[in-house]
Amino acid sequence: MNPEEAVFRSHVMEAPFQAGLDREQWGFHGSIDGIIWPHVTLWIQADATVMPSRRVHLLFDLQGYPQTAPTARPWDIEKNVPLEHASWPKGSGNVSKIFNPGWNGGTALYAPCDRMAMKNHDQWKAEFPGVWWERNFTIVHYLRFILAIS
Repeated sequence: MNPEEAVFRSHVMEAPFQAGLDREQWGFHGSIDGIIWPHVTLWIQADATVMPSRRVHLLFDLQGYPQTAPTARPWDIEKNVPLEHASWPKGSGNVSKIFNPGWNGGTALYAPCDRMAMKNHDQWKAEFPGVWWERNFTIVHYLRFILAIS
């Protein structure tokens, strides 16, 4: 196990992540033992108006974690492929802005804590200081951001 994966595994054992599990706000698709680093599939609880299944599955790429921000994309857990663009979460406010399959070919979320979206958006650091990824954050930071908009 490399150091990045070891740090991630320690973060998901900490109280903030475990509390989200207990409240069924998020969880692993499968188990933590099924991780094939640096990819991790997690689900986030969503309102039925945003996602009829009430869960958004995200495939995370955690290369460089936590010094480097994660990146994630909606994932079809049945087919084990990226979620079809037509099935991405939809909704008012920031939901459709962040879950925007037209941005970057649908390879990442358009969020100020996502590694791919942070590129070429340096102004977001000042606009969204509490969201912009910092190396001392844990995966909970990203999950709470997505949970809040969905």
